[in-house]
Amino acid sequence: MHHAFDTIASDYDTSFTKSIIGTAQREIVYRYLDKFLPEKKSLSILELNSGTGEDAIWFVKKGHQVLATDISEKMVGIIREKVDEANLSHQIRVRRQDITLLQQENLDEKYDLIFSNFGGINCIQPAQLNKLPHALRQLLKLNGRLILVLMPKYCLWETKYFLLKLNIKSAFRRYSNKGTTANFNGIELKIYYYTPGQIKKVFKEYFNVVAVKPVGFFIPPSYLEKYFTSNRKTFNLLKRFENLIANQSYLATFSDHYLIDLRVHI
Repeated sequence: MHHAFDTIASDYDTSFTKSIIGTAQREIVYRYLDKFLPEKKSLSILELNSGTGEDAIWFVKKGHQVLATDISEKMVGIIREKVDEANLSHQIRVRRQDITLLQQENLDEKYDLIFSNFGGINCIQPAQLNKLPHALRQLLKLNGRLILVLMPKYCLWETKYFLLKLNIKSAFRRYSNKGTTANFNGIELKIYYYTPGQIKKVFKEYFNVVAVKPVGFFIPPSYLEKYFTSNRKTFNLLKRFENLIANQSYLATFSDHYLIDLRVHI
């Protein structure tokens, strides 16, 4: 898996982090986090699938302490460069970590929040996902939170877009329980799509659901960046529509991504 993400690490910030679509979807996630994160208390945060560290840096600017982890050696290298450049090594620790091996690692610290953004969990096959709740529960403090942003099985934008292009296979690629193969600069990786209902079921033994939110019901998937960069007025209108449906949890099932907030059973 790590080889696939190594191939996109150097271009990830340009292609997604700083794109208008990536920025808009991340703003939705941050608005939700702003409501949850305390203003005068520093939280201990474990970030899974940290990518190039954009979220870790956002957290520390809010006054929190972060252990940023990723399976990709090159992603981890970029995070370390950013941390050193911003002189944040006292607030952000960086570690290469395969989340499917969390139970085998020596992570003694307990965290207030475990966070994973933009589909990192979608790289885990169902058998591995079933083992994840126990591993994450062991890493969380009493009343700790787990906030994940995933890609669901059904995305209206994606289905309609590829149907218009008469690409039937791509239009329904998320629907398969066996996952779909994505190509990362010549390296293939299986991606698995999970509905909010599936995640609730897998995590219910250890976690209660606090909230489920759509992230990208009106805002399109990132592969439409080029079109909407040239049509900013249309994109800004879609952003306004997205804000209007922010609390409509049922739309999470049909969005490009969705946020699910889980709290440890007391």
